[in-house]
Amino acid sequence: MSKLLGHSELPIKINRKTPPLVLLPFRDYFKGFESVQAVRSVFGEETDAILRNLKVGFISLRFMYMGIRDEDGSIVVGTYHLKHSDLRTLYLDIVHELFHIKQWKEDKKHFEQEHRKFMEDRSKYYSSPIEVPAYKHTVREAERIGMQRDEIVEHLKMGPAPPRVFAKFLKEMELGRGPNSASRVRLPVQINRKASIALHPFTNYFKGFEKVAAVRALLGKQTNEILSQLKVEFIHASFAQIIPSDEDGHLLVGVPYLKRSDPTSIYLDILVCLNIVKRAFEGRKPLDPTQREFVDGAAMVESYRAMLEEARRIGVKDAKVLEHLSIPRFLMSPTDYERFLRKLGLGKEKKFSKR
Repeated sequence: MSKLLGHSELPIKINRKTPPLVLLPFRDYFKGFESVQAVRSVFGEETDAILRNLKVGFISLRFMYMGIRDEDGSIVVGTYHLKHSDLRTLYLDIVHELFHIKQWKEDKKHFEQEHRKFMEDRSKYYSSPIEVPAYKHTVREAERIGMQRDEIVEHLKMGPAPPRVFAKFLKEMELGRGPNSASRVRLPVQINRKASIALHPFTNYFKGFEKVAAVRALLGKQTNEILSQLKVEFIHASFAQIIPSDEDGHLLVGVPYLKRSDPTSIYLDILVCLNIVKRAFEGRKPLDPTQREFVDGAAMVESYRAMLEEARRIGVKDAKVLEHLSIPRFLMSPTDYERFLRKLGLGKEKKFSKR
């Protein structure tokens, strides 16, 4: 992101030296996949070696299921998904991600390019040349283990999509083509659901926020207490900026974003987060991105409206403010997102320049 010009001086300092990435052995958490035929058909004789060397990392983000890190081909798993999803869902997600591992190994550059395309524009997800074959492979396995059509269709829903787009995607899946077991097949795998997340003091990396007038106006007499107790989790992923955890209110900080962004951009994102953090500190339930409250709730609108007002006060243009709406844009349908912008007083996004 380019530096934001014409803003007031902020009394903050950013420590960009983050802790090293923690990756753990895949087989410590996902056992028995080397004996799954749907996995062996992908890797062949290399199956055991690949799974033995494969690493996994964890993110405590509700809407994070699983994915592949472009940088090293490790698997990233959302801790909420790991703890709460049923075994079959986790099993199929691993089968799906292992197919992506093969794609990544065969052509890292192509995989990264296609991955970036749908991360920037979610509408491309269901037509992605890396996702369609991976889902076809997963659907065949879902049919083999005895899942019914309606169960498979539900499994394939990965966020908002126009009905026409999803219908075309389902047609490409060729549901019913594979052998469907008359009964549920017992899965020859075990999944360890206990994953820990490393948390670090906010004030070790973001200094001087207790001196900012907008922060003190928001947090009041509790400013120092809240900031001293606040924790951060570092995410080594290109898609992440700075967002609040929907589990307990700590902050998730994207390391690439932290290292390349200017202090004003970081400040605005943290200001949004502190509005949500205040809710958790007061004992209120963190925002759940799977609930309607996330789209229509006052807390979400008020948090971003406060950020917008502060951005305008320090001289940041509305076009730049839109760059800090990546999470609502990613999680909301186009209609919901347009309504969200209107609530903020920004109008339609097409009026503003894009990244």
